[in-house]
Amino acid sequence: MGDPDPVELGSSLAADDALESGYLLSTVAWYGITTAMDHLLLAADDLTNADAPLRPSAFFTVTRAALLGASQSVWVLTGNRTERLNRARSVMADERKLHATFLSDYTKDPVIAKDVSADFLTLIEATVERLDEDKKRLLKARADGGYKGTFESTAMMRAAAQHLAGRDDWQRRALAYEWRMSSAAAHARMWPFHVRPTDSTPLPGGGGEIRRLSSSLQEVVQSFGAAVLMLNEAWRLWDLRRTAPLKRQTEGQMPLIRRCRPAHPTQSSTTTKR
Repeated sequence: MGDPDPVELGSSLAADDALESGYLLSTVAWYGITTAMDHLLLAADDLTNADAPLRPSAFFTVTRAALLGASQSVWVLTGNRTERLNRARSVMADERKLHATFLSDYTKDPVIAKDVSADFLTLIEATVERLDEDKKRLLKARADGGYKGTFESTAMMRAAAQHLAGRDDWQRRALAYEWRMSSAAAHARMWPFHVRPTDSTPLPGGGGEIRRLSSSLQEVVQSFGAAVLMLNEAWRLWDLRRTAPLKRQTEGQMPLIRRCRPAHPTQSSTTTKR
């Protein structure tokens, strides 16, 4: 991943980071932005390849990841300071839980002891314990900050969509539509066959049919565009939060359009200096 833009002294993001260890809020926000950029540039590579077909499912798994990453950044960069910190704590506690779960797959393996050294296994177990302790710390700090409920990706995306759409209920619903459809693709679910246009052929003798799902340019562009809209808002909020107020007044905001272009067609967005 590329180095994040500097968080300036006197900015609201610097004040947020000072209240939690490890530059928590800026880390969570920046990673959401960079992973969204990474996935969107992969999707753009596919769209600009004249020989690539419009795939009915796989493309939407990529735009889903982009929408999720951008939504995460928008979510933790909006609200008052307490809300922003509690949201960042929620994301990082989820990171700790998932990391510990990954490592626990090995510690709980019934034959792991014969395949790795005792010292290595002890190291994994100690790491799981450390991750669990930090997760508990984050959740306690979140509870002390008045946060109620649990972390859930769909709820996070809906909150980000509400912020982005404002009073435009159609845009809010459109963002939720893209999230649900792309999530179905990512989880290999068939229910979109009953929503998206399909071709069908009756089975011989009746009693069923064969359905064929394809994608249209409109569906692909809508899914890509939803993630781009959310990412542009994430960039706007990132610059707003990381820049000291006086500098924003004298320099103004940078145009967003150039952010979506890598420095070179073969260079990853996450290593591009802006």
